[in-house]
Amino acid sequence: MKNTRAPIASEGFTYIGVLALFAWAAAILNFTLLSIILAALAVLCVFFFRDPQRDIQSDTDSVVSPADGTIITVDEAYERDFLNAPVKRVSISLALYDCHINRMPVGGKVTGSKYTPGSFNIANMPGWLYPDSMKKASEENERRSTLIETPGGQEFVVYQMTGFLARRIVSYAELGMEFKKGDRYGIIKFGSRVDLYMPQECVVEVRAGDKVAAGETVIAWM
Repeated sequence: MKNTRAPIASEGFTYIGVLALFAWAAAILNFTLLSIILAALAVLCVFFFRDPQRDIQSDTDSVVSPADGTIITVDEAYERDFLNAPVKRVSISLALYDCHINRMPVGGKVTGSKYTPGSFNIANMPGWLYPDSMKKASEENERRSTLIETPGGQEFVVYQMTGFLARRIVSYAELGMEFKKGDRYGIIKFGSRVDLYMPQECVVEVRAGDKVAAGETVIAWM
C-alpha cells in the first residue's frame, strides 16, 4: 500500500486553524480587511509548514543536507556539545519561505541529544550582510544538538538553532532511535539556521551561496 502523508507538517495545524477561524469570524462580523489579512496569514502558514516528499539520495557514502535553505558558511569549527574536537562545518540559513522540515544527513543511530538555552540573535543573514561579530553572537543562540553515529562508526552532529524570529525548535530524535538518511526528524518554526558538523575526512561539495534541499542535495561525501 502506498504510504500517504499530509502535505502539511502537523506542527502547523494549530497556526493555520486559528488564523482561518479568526478570518471566518472577522468576515461574519463584516471586518473585511481584517478577514483578508488573517486569511492571507493562514495561507502563508500553509506555505511555511509544507512537507513535500523528497527523492532521497541512496548512495551510502553521501551526506545530504539536513535543511532547505542557503549555505552561509563552510569552514572548520570546534564542536563543543559532543565531540569536543575540530571538525568540518556547513551552516544553512532557513528563510521564512523555505521548507522548515529537518532531515537526517546520514543514516544511523541517535547517540546524543542536548538542549542548550541561549539568546535569540539574528542567525540566518546572507554572507555579504553577515559580519563575523554577528556570526559569533549567533553561536550563543538557543539550540538543540543531535549526535548521529553511522553504522561505520562516523559521528555527525546537527544543530537546530533559533534566531530573531524562529523561537521554537521541535525534534523527534530521541536517544537510541535509528533513522535512515533523509528521514524527517524535526522542524524549526519560521526559519533560522541549521549547522552540520562532520568528520574532517568528509569532502564538502557545497560553498557559500549554494541553495540546498533537505534530503536531496549532497553536501559532502564520507
